[in-house]
Amino acid sequence: MDLPKGSGQKILLVDDDVNHIVLLKKRLEASGYMALVAHDGVDGLNQAIHQRPDLIITDVLLPKLNGFQLVEQLKANPETNTIPIIMMSAVYVTDEDMAKGFDLGAETYVAKADLALRKPLQEEVLLEATAALLNIEPGEKKVLPERILIVDDDPAAVRIITKKLEAEGYLLDVAHDGREALEKALALPVDLILLDIQLPEIDGLSVLSRVKESRPEIAVIMMTAFGSEQVAVEALKRGADDYLIKPLEQDEPVPAIRQCLDKKRRRRQVEQAAGPLRQAATPDMEEKQRLIEELRQSSITLMDQYNRLLAAEEQNRAYAERLEQMVDERTQDLQRRTRELGALHTVLSAATRSLDLPEVLVVALGELEQILGTSAAAAFIVDQETSRLRLVAQHEMPADFLRQISREPGGDGIFAKVLESGKGIVIQDPSSRKELSSVGKDAVRLVVFPMKSVTDIVGLIVGVSADKNEIDESGWRLLDSIGEEMGVVVENVRLYESLRQAYLSTIRALAEAVDAKDAHTRGHSDKVSAFAVAIARKMGLDNDFIESIRDAGYLHDIGKIGTPDAVLTKQGVLTPEEMDTMRLHPGASHKILAPARLPEDIKQMIWHHHERYNGSGYPDGLKHEEIPLGSRILAVADAYEAMTADRPYRQSLTTDEAVAELRRCSGEQFDATIVEAFLEIRVEAESAVREEVGQGSLIDKDSPAA
Repeated sequence: MDLPKGSGQKILLVDDDVNHIVLLKKRLEASGYMALVAHDGVDGLNQAIHQRPDLIITDVLLPKLNGFQLVEQLKANPETNTIPIIMMSAVYVTDEDMAKGFDLGAETYVAKADLALRKPLQEEVLLEATAALLNIEPGEKKVLPERILIVDDDPAAVRIITKKLEAEGYLLDVAHDGREALEKALALPVDLILLDIQLPEIDGLSVLSRVKESRPEIAVIMMTAFGSEQVAVEALKRGADDYLIKPLEQDEPVPAIRQCLDKKRRRRQVEQAAGPLRQAATPDMEEKQRLIEELRQSSITLMDQYNRLLAAEEQNRAYAERLEQMVDERTQDLQRRTRELGALHTVLSAATRSLDLPEVLVVALGELEQILGTSAAAAFIVDQETSRLRLVAQHEMPADFLRQISREPGGDGIFAKVLESGKGIVIQDPSSRKELSSVGKDAVRLVVFPMKSVTDIVGLIVGVSADKNEIDESGWRLLDSIGEEMGVVVENVRLYESLRQAYLSTIRALAEAVDAKDAHTRGHSDKVSAFAVAIARKMGLDNDFIESIRDAGYLHDIGKIGTPDAVLTKQGVLTPEEMDTMRLHPGASHKILAPARLPEDIKQMIWHHHERYNGSGYPDGLKHEEIPLGSRILAVADAYEAMTADRPYRQSLTTDEAVAELRRCSGEQFDATIVEAFLEIRVEAESAVREEVGQGSLIDKDSPAA
């Protein structure tokens, strides 16, 4: 909150704590005030008389003349009695301290302890009080705006309430838990507390009891979103002045706050009405007559205010009776709305984090059970080729009924109507209808509602319930929201699958283009990809990693497109110069794929797949775990496939020879863990390669391993 800046007004600080003086002087001067300093009560009195400051801030515990004595003498002196005074205490303020300070003439009272600890709250409180007292005309009654403490752990609720109350001109403080609320209620000059019941640390009812015990003059309005009749009555018994149900109505809590503060002001006026009687020790007859008349007028006022208090109490009793009737209804409504919102949140969360359609629909069916009390449910999508309803997820639904729904294009009868109209329906006693008899005799109610994408109806959700109650407007809105969200998920899954297939087709085409340059390497990329996927699965890696290494396997030699055919198909050992040319293909692969929107981890797998575990590989000479895990897996898969296939310069090795070579190079050229993982699943991997790639057996028939 922005505070008014001082315009050079003089403020006298009276305190024997040097550290506190330095800190407070610095903060006041930063706000545009001129700070004077006194270290004891006598010095403070003298400076007040001779310097005539615009405001005095004094500690209570002072040498030579304590703070109460200083205030008393300042207010008794005609030269200083108009100077506003703020009193501070080094401990939390008690009722007695505040009452004594106000009786002597101090305008306000703040706790000093938090200033020393550099807590921003009390600094703001002091600067607010200073600004308020220095921005009024001399001789004007110095009344600070009423201070309201908002206690709620819900930031959104706090923002709404703060916005409403700031417009009314109140001073506002906020606490987010019960412990902080107690500290502020006992430390600050609070007039009213808006107190939530459900709080961390200390619950709202306990805070209410302790506040009313220590500061009974503070008005307290309780708030709750989970109230009950018992809670409301208990709050009123403990001294609550009012009780509000969240969410607050449009104009709440302003009317309740005004009413409570008006009651508080009236009580204060009643208590102060007889004050002038204490000012006369030995009045003469005329003074006595004047006092008697004032007392008579005060009595009339007191009676009027007493009658108003009685009327207000009657209103409170009537309000409490109405509250007892409303709480249960509001509580049940809030509980239902909470369940519905929770269900929608669960469905939305599942739809956001996953493109696994059956997984998301299972979550939706589970929430349907919570909302409608369904004992069985199923979700169908419309097949784009056949227009039939295809089952995607179900829970406890009779098999005959599922087959019946899927039998005809668009479903039978009512299901076709829902797909055409896009509106959900409820059928009571469905088993009595011939076309729905397979749902079972225990079905009391059948609920059917559509799943909608932006442009089309993409499926149905069907639920069977033993509850005969009709679904109200709010319930249908919730089901429509779930259906729309599921429709978007179906559309996203379809789009993702379409893009994925196009993407895979492009990758396979690129890989086949590389392999086509050399008849001996045809199918090499497919086999390396299949071996790498088998290793990744054996190592328990997640699906995203497996998809990435599948693509990297297809593309790992794409850079060989730029390698001269004379080098690729040479009948014999490559020269050092030719080997250097061959070693350029990982970099060429990376350069070719750089503009493509491939995940960076795939590009890194390809770039480093010729690194060696001991650091002797290329292009960067990485070693051990510096080499990406995917590159280490590709190295094993690539080497094994190359050894067991014919090349222009040599015949293929037997599987035993290839296995022996992998073991020999394990820990040097290859990661030993990956070698062992591959050898454990080698036979199954080769079988999978035969199925996926469509090649003949890769296993040497003469090998014992065969």
